[in-house]
Amino acid sequence: MFEFATPYWLLLLPLPYLLWQFTAHTKKPASISPRHHAVAAIRHSQAELLIQLANASHKKARLPWLWILGCALLFIAAARPQWLYNDEPVKRPAHDMMLAVDISGSMLAQDFIHENDLTSRIDISKIMAQQFIKQRDGDRVGLIAFADDAFVFMPLTTDLIMAHDFLDEIHNGLAGERTALGDAIALAADHMRERSAKSRILILLTDGSHTTGHVSPESAILLAQQYQLRIYTIGVGTNSMVAFPRGPKQQPLYTELPLDETLLQRIATETGGRYFHANDTQTLQAIFNDIDQLEPTNIDDPTLIPRDEWFWLPLLLALSLLLLNERNTRQQVLP
Repeated sequence: MFEFATPYWLLLLPLPYLLWQFTAHTKKPASISPRHHAVAAIRHSQAELLIQLANASHKKARLPWLWILGCALLFIAAARPQWLYNDEPVKRPAHDMMLAVDISGSMLAQDFIHENDLTSRIDISKIMAQQFIKQRDGDRVGLIAFADDAFVFMPLTTDLIMAHDFLDEIHNGLAGERTALGDAIALAADHMRERSAKSRILILLTDGSHTTGHVSPESAILLAQQYQLRIYTIGVGTNSMVAFPRGPKQQPLYTELPLDETLLQRIATETGGRYFHANDTQTLQAIFNDIDQLEPTNIDDPTLIPRDEWFWLPLLLALSLLLLNERNTRQQVLP
């Protein structure tokens, strides 16, 4: 089957002709007034004939077919024509999983030390999520961010580098200050319901304090059970006094923002997952081991379809035509 990998380049095919039309109309031949004939610097016996020929060449300008066709072939080469030997994407075993990251105000509490620096709960969640993604080679990963509202920050994708970069863009303030924990679970269940039941996995990174939202944690648990969504909850935080930032020139406020482990344990247990406390890298390794033991599903991977790239053919033709056009242009002389 023949197709273009990046067909949007084909939209530029009319551009060379339009560009020539624009330049042809903007270039006006210089008019020679009668009074200028009297002050000619050089006299020529065929001056009038040369003027007529010059004006005729402007009026009957030839369409530069070689240049237009060469530019069009460059756009076709950029569209990457290719031949696919199989219409159906190749299937391979993998897991589908969503990572839901709490970005509410309570996640700004600084009760972690990372690389000798005081680190907030949301920053340690992003670090853990990025480490998790690095270990999931071949899996399909999506991102959910939630606070007052929950939204899909990035749909499921096999591009783990992009998922890693998207995590850097998640920060507090994107969706409010409170925690709609039930909404995040309900959104993940709805987003994953079209996937195979074997690999409906949600990794939930939060301090577990449900404070707002349209869906209660109890209703969210029932919805997750209905769609067979397995939830691994990661409790981010401690139950001791923690530093809470107040401003760039103010000292942090020390207060208690306890981790709701009871709720997180219940969510994990009732959906067939496990609860982990985010305190060291062993937490991540335990999650990796659990997920690796789950039976993967077969997902479509279009990158595995055998194909031949044909972009080199229009590229060579384009360069040949443009070189030929340049040669012809340099050989043009006045009669």
